[in-house]
Amino acid sequence: EAGLGEKVDVHIREMPVSYVKTQQIIRELAVHLGIARGSRVFLLEQTGRNRGYKDRDVCGFCPQSCVEGGPEKLHSVINMRDVSKHFKDTGIDVLPSADA
Repeated sequence: EAGLGEKVDVHIREMPVSYVKTQQIIRELAVHLGIARGSRVFLLEQTGRNRGYKDRDVCGFCPQSCVEGGPEKLHSVINMRDVSKHFKDTGIDVLPSADA
C-alpha cells in the first residue's frame, strides 16, 4: 500500500517553477513534491495553502494567491505519510510535511 488507494494512475511530470505555467498544466490533482531552500530531502505536502507566497518564480512573478477566490487551505485525501514510507522503502529520502 503506497497510500494512493485503488485504481490510481500516476503520471510524473517535471513542472516549470512558474505559477502561471503550472496553472495551465495542472487540471484536477497535483501532489507537490519539492525541496525547500537548505533542505536535503524531498517534502510531500499534506496540506496546500492558497496564500502566503513570498518567493518569485523563474519569470519574476509572485501571486497574491494560487487560486483567486479559492479556499485558504486544501487537505489532500492522499495519505502522504504512507506515500513517504513507500518512497523511503525504495531508497528515496522523502518526508511528509503538514506545514505547507
